Amino acid sequence: MASVEMSELPAPADLSHHINTVSRARTANQMKVLYEYFMVPGMTNLAGGLPFPAYFPFDTLKASVAKPARFVPPLAAEFHSVSPTTASPLLSRFSFSAEQTLPVPDTNSSPIHISIPKVSPPSADPGAQIDVATALQYTNMNGLAPLASFIADFTLNHLHGGRIPYSNPGIILTCGNTDGLGKAINLLGERGDNMLVEDFTYPNSIQTAAPYGIGIVPIGMDAEGIRPDGPGGLRDILEHWDSRVQGRRPHLMYTVTVGQNPTGGTLSLARRRAIYALCERFDIIIIEDDPYWYLQYTSTPFSTARPGKYPFLESLTPSFITLDTAGRVIRLDTFSKTIAPGCRLGWITAQPEFITRLRYISESSSATPSGFSQAFVATLLHSWGMGGWVDWLAALRDVYALRKTNMCALLTKHAFTSTMHDSDSDDTVVVATRPMYEFVSPDGGMFVWVRVRIEEHPAYKSFTRRRTKLEMMTALWMFVAETQLSLPCPGWTFAGSEKIKEGKAAEMMRFCFAAVEEVEVGEATERWGKGVQVFWGMDEGEIVAWLKGSKEKKESGEAVVGVVGVGGAKW
Repeated sequence: MASVEMSELPAPADLSHHINTVSRARTANQMKVLYEYFMVPGMTNLAGGLPFPAYFPFDTLKASVAKPARFVPPLAAEFHSVSPTTASPLLSRFSFSAEQTLPVPDTNSSPIHISIPKVSPPSADPGAQIDVATALQYTNMNGLAPLASFIADFTLNHLHGGRIPYSNPGIILTCGNTDGLGKAINLLGERGDNMLVEDFTYPNSIQTAAPYGIGIVPIGMDAEGIRPDGPGGLRDILEHWDSRVQGRRPHLMYTVTVGQNPTGGTLSLARRRAIYALCERFDIIIIEDDPYWYLQYTSTPFSTARPGKYPFLESLTPSFITLDTAGRVIRLDTFSKTIAPGCRLGWITAQPEFITRLRYISESSSATPSGFSQAFVATLLHSWGMGGWVDWLAALRDVYALRKTNMCALLTKHAFTSTMHDSDSDDTVVVATRPMYEFVSPDGGMFVWVRVRIEEHPAYKSFTRRRTKLEMMTALWMFVAETQLSLPCPGWTFAGSEKIKEGKAAEMMRFCFAAVEEVEVGEATERWGKGVQVFWGMDEGEIVAWLKGSKEKKESGEAVVGVVGVGGAKW
């Protein structure tokens, strides 16, 4: 796509009718308006209630940080260890074209040392300062200028490639995507509203919306993500909405579109277009939460990707915001999965009216993210440069792709159980092999979403005469956790409704291949598979007896300790 001057693009649609009553009543903080004057060279600031920077106890901030090529040596070892006969299938899981050279170990992998001084030199541009005095002071809502400008350049010109189809899209820093989601709902949600979510959704979406009195409406999914059509799909829900029975038709939709949490699904561009068209027809705001955006396990070779400066970014599925002619997408991005969750730093991209209102919300709540985090992240990004940052993202994708591949292989290894049956015709024994669970290898993210075929357990019918499917799956989850020390996250945690929780979510387990050392991921996955094998051989009496014994141990104070699993959790 040829570059387009921002002034040539149309303005976004007026969607202010989505802004709630509380947000309409918010106005700009008049003290914050003064901050733009604080940066004027030579200005003596007697207006703000700012502490004197020389009295900050931190004289410098220092860190040793990785080079963008940190992951090249282990990746090269993985690739070069593959025999010629299996090299092509392995490489096809990544975005390397056949003509590209395999990664070569980086022999100069010593860390970069960064140091943030107390005060920048007098000649420095005030808008480019990364120093203790600036980072730890009160600042305007745009955040630290070098960080804000880097994020804006990356987001508008590279991540979305200049393809946001309206003029003047805005960006505001957040304290991560949970903070961004809270602010988006604070902006738009009224008591009595309804919000669309996937059948299986990130629990914080429900926990954030519920206190506002917002109802949750699950949308049917498949392995890719939200279904636009079919029973329970987006079109079906919206076209058959009965306001007299169901209340207000939803005007908000929350979705994780890449490496969906928990299913690992990734929406294709064609699917996105169909969903966006429905949201435009029914006037719905899309809250696009994508912490796993860069972890897309695409096989699209760079040589056939869309043209651009950074082939890795151009090979990724475009965001909803690149289809957003009206300005109805609020996109949430974060450094949590690319740098560290504890830095609590992210950003929102949206149309100008929404950004202005989100700034008012921030002014009276979180203000800007921590100056410590901003200073370190800004210095890190500037030390790497844009190219280094993109190299880091690409390498992260590839090391997580290897973890995903290994976990899927181990899950497959232990998925089957054998049962023996007498033949009707002679004295021979028939051995039947059936899967105990199944999964689809994810196209993105950090999770493998496993469906346990619990209804095919030999003791299922007898166990569920007096109990539920959810209780039997809870027994399986507890048994494997306590006997094998392997703990995935139960699927009912992610149910969009009680009906889903008791039904299809009860059969699911979410496995995270990112949280612990790769060797431990493999060992815990194998232990889980073996534990399911043992559980599959237990009859109703044995399961009930085990549950009773486990309960008695807990009541007597015998804690279950050291349970470490592929969900990254401990008991």
